[in-house]
Amino acid sequence: MRRKDKEVTSREWMLGVLNDGIYAEIAMAGRDGKPYVVPMNYGFDDGHLYIHGALAGKKIDILKENPYVCFNVTTEVKLVTNPDDPSDVSSEFCSVTGSGPARFLEDPDAKLAAATLLMDHCHAPMSERLVKKLKVTSVIVIDIEEMTGKLSKKPKPADSLK
Repeated sequence: MRRKDKEVTSREWMLGVLNDGIYAEIAMAGRDGKPYVVPMNYGFDDGHLYIHGALAGKKIDILKENPYVCFNVTTEVKLVTNPDDPSDVSSEFCSVTGSGPARFLEDPDAKLAAATLLMDHCHAPMSERLVKKLKVTSVIVIDIEEMTGKLSKKPKPADSLK
């Protein structure tokens, strides 16, 4: 990261951002090299991000061609303007960007566990109706190989420096 003053290396802080996030933007590219980004609900544990979708579609096709993805979760976004200079505009935010390979879960128990994490993150119960829908749902796990935290706020909280 170029701006080391905004970098956060604390894994706990990054997991906190993932916990607070509402959606993740998942970036991918197929064999043609064209980028594709889609916002997704997600669940996570320490080391994995879980997403879901239909059994077929553009996202599924791209992930089968090239499973390597990048994701970003941003929280606490605030536009900051200078009342003395309207052209002086910036933003404050917390973000985590990560990457790793995505793989499709096939085992019904693994799909259920991942879907339960996703529903927990959305503060929603896992219902019998949703369990039945898992048969026609792709559940995808992203194995997080690297993550970077970024904090664009002043002052930077002391606990984010660890």
